[in-house]
Amino acid sequence: GEGEEITVEIVSLYRKAKKEDWTKQRFLEAVSHISGVYVPVFYTHTYRPDGTLAAVTPKPGAPEVVCKRIVENLDQAYFPTKTIVPSTEIVHDRSNLEVFRGCIRGCRFCQAGFSCRPVRKKSPEVLYRQAVESLRDSGNHELTLASLSTSDYRGLKELTDALLPYCLEQKVNLSVPSLRADNFSRELMEKLQTVRKSGLTFAPEAGTQRLRDVINKNLTEEEILDTCARAFSGGWDHVKLYFMLGLPTETEEDMREIARLSDRVARRYYEIPKEQRNGKCQITASSAFFVPKPFTPFQWAGMFRKEDYLDKAKVVKEEIRAQLNQKSIKYNYHEADVTVLEGILARGDRKVADVLEAAYKKGAIFDSWSEYFRYDLWMEAFEELGIDPEFYTLRERPLDEIFPWDFISIGVTKNFLKREWEKAMKGEVTPNCRQQCSGCGVARWKGGVCVEGKN
Repeated sequence: GEGEEITVEIVSLYRKAKKEDWTKQRFLEAVSHISGVYVPVFYTHTYRPDGTLAAVTPKPGAPEVVCKRIVENLDQAYFPTKTIVPSTEIVHDRSNLEVFRGCIRGCRFCQAGFSCRPVRKKSPEVLYRQAVESLRDSGNHELTLASLSTSDYRGLKELTDALLPYCLEQKVNLSVPSLRADNFSRELMEKLQTVRKSGLTFAPEAGTQRLRDVINKNLTEEEILDTCARAFSGGWDHVKLYFMLGLPTETEEDMREIARLSDRVARRYYEIPKEQRNGKCQITASSAFFVPKPFTPFQWAGMFRKEDYLDKAKVVKEEIRAQLNQKSIKYNYHEADVTVLEGILARGDRKVADVLEAAYKKGAIFDSWSEYFRYDLWMEAFEELGIDPEFYTLRERPLDEIFPWDFISIGVTKNFLKREWEKAMKGEVTPNCRQQCSGCGVARWKGGVCVEGKN
């Protein structure tokens, strides 16, 4: 769960334990009773002959279900406006401001969209104060308004109206990532280019409407094209489009439509009179390979082999070469072998911990940097331990399978996730949380979007 409050409770208990010279066992027993704390040693995993989990059994005194913690009032939550400023250049060399937590959308592939429910927002007044304090203390010249879907923040106009004069005066670039193509307004676009114009990024996720319905993206092609056209007419000539390959029910047509949709976006740019354009446009289409995550409707989905992912990317590359505006489209895709490993670690059980240790001892270090990543070391570790990596990736899970994370409650119920999985297989969409409550389970906290307009 969320750490602002629970961290203080854990540290306070640890200080008490140190002061009173507790044993490690006594401390672990005490800390396990803080809501939101999971102590692995107090839980026993037993397995069936086929390798699936039979049960997770808590030892006497340990909670049967570990419930996530949430911060109910973000305005009153701790936020670090005084941060450590490094003496060297870093990637995220900017101030970040969390405008709200959670997401109303319910995209079926997104773990954060379910695990961070319910949606809770900060007030524009608090955000403005935190932004100014953070910028003054750090000296940063860029401010990012961060969330899972920033354009869904209802106070965005009020906040940007307040921030822009300060950002102009201080020459601070205001960045708003995580924009939705269905609610990105021209007014917001014009505000963002007031300080410094940066590229725009949208995430259609899938090339066809059918597949967007399967993943519950709730975004039409016309909304994507119209939004890009508004951006082009406003002076933008660089747009990034994010997609996924390997989604459940995906067909070759879905893959090819990634290239065709990117081409249709480029066409919207070239429909603008030549004298009003800034030369050629640059459409960057990027595809990640889908990795099923716990606590999502797609936690039952199967994955593919490394070679299959590369074949999917090849289909998209070939189709881009067949498009009229191929020179305006740049295509990137994620590493396939890294995706396979991500899939294993995402849904692995305790046996995968032994593989992780064995791979580390073989030299698997700094694996997030591609030049250090050694896929062969991981496969050697699996083979030496007699563990089949494809057990965790290729098979589609039955709905009654016990998962290693089932004893953790994030508020969203497993029955709701099952219903969403079944709706995905039928290509049925679920309205977002502001349109209609779908009974996911998090309303028990009686906060955020679950009670908006009901107080």
